Amino acid sequence: METRYAYVARLLTEAIADGRYPVGSLLPNEHDLADQFAVSRSTVRAAMRELQNSGLISRRKSAGTRVEAATASPASGFSQNLESIEAVQQFGAETERHVQGVADIVADADLAAALDCQPGRRWLRVSFLRRIPDTPEAPPICWTDVYLDADYAEPLRERIASHSGIFGTLLEAVSGRRIVEIRQSIRAVGVPAACACALQAEPGSHALAIRRQYFLSPHGMAEVSLSIHPAERYSYQSVLKRHAGDPSDPADMPRA
Repeated sequence: METRYAYVARLLTEAIADGRYPVGSLLPNEHDLADQFAVSRSTVRAAMRELQNSGLISRRKSAGTRVEAATASPASGFSQNLESIEAVQQFGAETERHVQGVADIVADADLAAALDCQPGRRWLRVSFLRRIPDTPEAPPICWTDVYLDADYAEPLRERIASHSGIFGTLLEAVSGRRIVEIRQSIRAVGVPAACACALQAEPGSHALAIRRQYFLSPHGMAEVSLSIHPAERYSYQSVLKRHAGDPSDPADMPRA
């Protein structure tokens, strides 16, 4: 029997494939889609996740849901297009965090190098798995260790269990300051043996390691996240555009 969200996802996939929603266009908002299909908004959100995981759409806060492809990608997992701090926050809103442990940590030389901080700095570490909602049979998207500035450890510790978004928004709430910059680096690694079992992956198998450093205003790194994404469970997308008036643009080059 087809579930409601699968039904909505199938009809939207068909509408995209036959051109009713061309590549580059925006889908109706959740409220309008819920009315159109006579379902709840939570059902629409589940259907949107299916389309996003298939590479058909991208979702950005305050920018809507954009059609990115006419046919689904064969790859499975979570696809993300990051262009802003808000897009990183949206990732936290669209996935589930399953906390595995919380600990007070003092950075030794190896950890300091991984975080790009001074040895001896104190952190509150939160370790967790991220999963796509409503897919209990699917393996986790990633294992993440988040390191939060120890100056905010106590108020953060009290609110970790009840907070569903990314920790950056929680850090803003307890510090009274805004995140003004996120620096991200991505590299290829093997799945570490320490988290391979939890990730349901073979130790040493292909993975992406993503480090994000969060900077609060006016300056100062107050959070670092280190994530391990096994192969084919996550893809990172970006769009590169030429600046207007670029002299290398053929449209701007003199003609004979």
